[in-house]
Amino acid sequence: MKYQLATHSDTIDWRQEAECRKHYDLLRGGGDPWFPPPGKSTEVNDKALKICFSCPVQQQCLEYALEKKELKAGIFGGKTPTERQYIFKKQQQAKGIKTKTRKKRKAKTS
Repeated sequence: MKYQLATHSDTIDWRQEAECRKHYDLLRGGGDPWFPPPGKSTEVNDKALKICFSCPVQQQCLEYALEKKELKAGIFGGKTPTERQYIFKKQQQAKGIKTKTRKKRKAKTS
């Protein structure tokens, strides 16, 4: 079975040029460097990020992830979830859209 990079029904031409498509051999090793298991993200992300930084469609990938709100997991466009969340928040603020923020918890008094 061949690993399918595209998971959405819409046609995305830029994916054909994605550098990650050339690295299916990494997937045979039992893991996906773009979606590492919890606890191994730092060492595995480095592999994915190195590939992303040489990708000719890195910007399109990032724009796609932000548009589809892929903010919680994986590497897209050479950015981690934390980096994408930050970019998304800044984009929303630039559009005048308020983003959700965490409420500070009140300290318990005993």
